[in-house]
Amino acid sequence: MRKPAILITGANGEMGRELIKSLGSDGTQIITLDLQQIKGPISEMIDKQVVGSILDIELLKKLSIKHTFSTIYHLAAILSTQAEKNLQLAHSVNVEGTLNLLKLALEQGEKQKTNINFFFPSSIAVYGFNNSNEKKLAGQIRENNYLNPKTIYGCNKLYCENIGSYFQTKYKNIDFRSIRYPGIISSQTIPNGGTSDYIPEMIHFAAKGDEYKCFARKDAQLPFITMVDAIRAIHGLLLAEKQQLKQNVYNIRSFAPTAEEFKKKILKEFKNAKIFFQVNKKRQSMIDSWPSDTNDNAAQSDWLWRPRHDLDLGLCDYLIPEIKKLYS
Repeated sequence: MRKPAILITGANGEMGRELIKSLGSDGTQIITLDLQQIKGPISEMIDKQVVGSILDIELLKKLSIKHTFSTIYHLAAILSTQAEKNLQLAHSVNVEGTLNLLKLALEQGEKQKTNINFFFPSSIAVYGFNNSNEKKLAGQIRENNYLNPKTIYGCNKLYCENIGSYFQTKYKNIDFRSIRYPGIISSQTIPNGGTSDYIPEMIHFAAKGDEYKCFARKDAQLPFITMVDAIRAIHGLLLAEKQQLKQNVYNIRSFAPTAEEFKKKILKEFKNAKIFFQVNKKRQSMIDSWPSDTNDNAAQSDWLWRPRHDLDLGLCDYLIPEIKKLYS
């Protein structure tokens, strides 16, 4: 009997690399699938790297034959800004790729005669508003409200949430769990292709001493979370007993500053930072379609979710010290 392994798709992304770090320390056998080779010290934590696409059916069949997976973390995706530039690619990767991985999980479950854990990171892009007044009145959004995505990325994510829940109900051998993430701020990398990137970009550019032109308005507001808490949430959700969970998909959040409020926080630490606002109308329109904040009461109740960082602690305890090291 082969030792069960975990599969991480999109493992070379910012979340994938941090997830590997958190899993690699406990002896877990890790198999990664990404279009790019993962380099650096983190590669030593990986038992086998597979370079390839989640759209390659034959490759996925070989993976299923060669390995016994207990958990699949399906992180591979085309993010919101890039998705709007190539709708067909976004649909292929975000929808067809997810369906391929769910089928792989189903094969593994049937072969092992057990449940396969399937983690899927979703997004607040699944929510949408018809106008600014509706958004203003909405307040903190609960999971079942305003499911009216205005971007292809949001449409893709909402469909995949539903198809994952369908697989779990119909086939029983899949334990599908999903988190609707707000913007994620990492101390290690500047993200690329996301609508919420203006906040992490702001702090990284300030630390480097580079001028930053923020593509969002001063009053732009979205919920955010640190990468530390984003990874903690994955482990917290997957460790919960199934009977504790009343739903498959959960909001989490930590803080929700406006772009101007965050700029002021940054200027307290990086007094010479040059941060200007040069609004990109297309990207701002996506921000306007997303909620200013979300409600995470269900996650707090069902699996005792609590963020470690609020905005001030996230900056002082994690982001600023680590980012300074990165650029020193």
